[in-house]
Amino acid sequence: MKSLRHGLPDPMTGFRLSALEWADLRRALGLYFSATFLRSNYMLLMLVGWLIAALCTLWDLHGLLKHETLAQALSQTNIFYVILVVIFAQSVLQLHTNNQIGGSQAPSIPGLAIAEARAASIVASIIILGFAGLMRLLPIPFHDALFFILFNAIPSAVQWYAPPHEQSRKKRLAIALFGVALMLAQFALVLVSDATFWMLTRPAALTIPASIVLFIGLIGSILSLPNRLHGSTPLTPAAHEHPLPSASTGSSVARAANKALTPYQLRQMLLAPITPVTLKTDILISLFVIPVTLSVFATIEMFLSHRSFSAAWVKSVGTGCIMLVIGDKWLLDRQHWPLLLVTGRFGSRLKFVQAVFKAKLSRMLIVTPIRVLSLVVPYALLKPLFPADAFYDALDLTVLAIGMTLCSAFPFLLLRSPAKSIVFVFNLAPVVLIQLCAPFLLGLRYAGYLALTALTLGAFSYLFAPYRISRSDWPYENE
Repeated sequence: MKSLRHGLPDPMTGFRLSALEWADLRRALGLYFSATFLRSNYMLLMLVGWLIAALCTLWDLHGLLKHETLAQALSQTNIFYVILVVIFAQSVLQLHTNNQIGGSQAPSIPGLAIAEARAASIVASIIILGFAGLMRLLPIPFHDALFFILFNAIPSAVQWYAPPHEQSRKKRLAIALFGVALMLAQFALVLVSDATFWMLTRPAALTIPASIVLFIGLIGSILSLPNRLHGSTPLTPAAHEHPLPSASTGSSVARAANKALTPYQLRQMLLAPITPVTLKTDILISLFVIPVTLSVFATIEMFLSHRSFSAAWVKSVGTGCIMLVIGDKWLLDRQHWPLLLVTGRFGSRLKFVQAVFKAKLSRMLIVTPIRVLSLVVPYALLKPLFPADAFYDALDLTVLAIGMTLCSAFPFLLLRSPAKSIVFVFNLAPVVLIQLCAPFLLGLRYAGYLALTALTLGAFSYLFAPYRISRSDWPYENE
């Protein structure tokens, strides 16, 4: 293989590296054991939390397997924590590599991208093999454990893949559709209660070839990382490649570009500056996304596990609770804040941060009740529930969702300048907590107490966190 100083080779060709490439690889691997990796990777703290939960799950599973069958033991443990570790481990690696090659100077550094890709593939392989070896101690056959982990890493393999620049548009579309189909298949099987037991009890004649294919696919996707640097499409196409647009097309583009944003969209630019949606679009999405998504999941599980549609829909209500709080990373991504502040439309830094909080609260007060009703009304009909119980469930979920989302700012009340990893954990915490605190699981009485607690803490954060945030660094120092 030629030196990377003389051009970019195909990352999949050859395994012999030059002395220069070995040096680049050792440097890239060394970063995983440096303070740079710990400081700049804000997802690492969340991965540690899921890893602790997964290890506790495996420990409980190990104890249960001493006197119960695998099927009985799996029914009493939450193996989903292991799946989360698989996904988050790949996300941590992706974030690190994107930080390394995301700078404007990265394309001018020979060998950087391919060295980072090789290092990420080595670390990913060690993590996957190590976790499969850990599951072998349960005891679960190594080939079954490896197949289980690699199968649940399919979404990460799809996210890693970057198509080469010379690839045709039709081929890119076909690969993209194939990747989406794989992700849907993986997610559909995760929803089935017996899927984990099925994957952990397959014969070696099936799991070994499948694991080899999945492993090669994952490593190949990681090694496509240099295409993100060298295979991107130019922003300005050459004049001879595309004809000039006609007058009618140009005028329509101009009208679209000059179309004034609504006040609702202007407020949402504080939260998501790239794609601010209109009020009508936000309401329509909030009205249909939860019932349609849960209906699709219920239909898939109905065919795969022979449950009734209503039973499968009711079982997936936890996923609907997650969708109540999934949204923009409003306190995590703050690169656009200085640009909006210097426009002078908001006054001081404090006034600007308060405007961000007001925009977040105003959007939640509109879309959260709609999302809650779109979840509770079908749930009440399929369960079924009395109208009074459904009303209190809806009220409780609305208060929980709003209060927990505002509590995302709590780190700024505890610390003067919290690390991005801590802010990320608090930003993601409502996704986990709202399932545990929902009235469907705890009952109205205890869920009501938790909802009032979340609302009180959220109101406290809403009133006082802007003062602390206005005095902190934004964006973060590593951005």
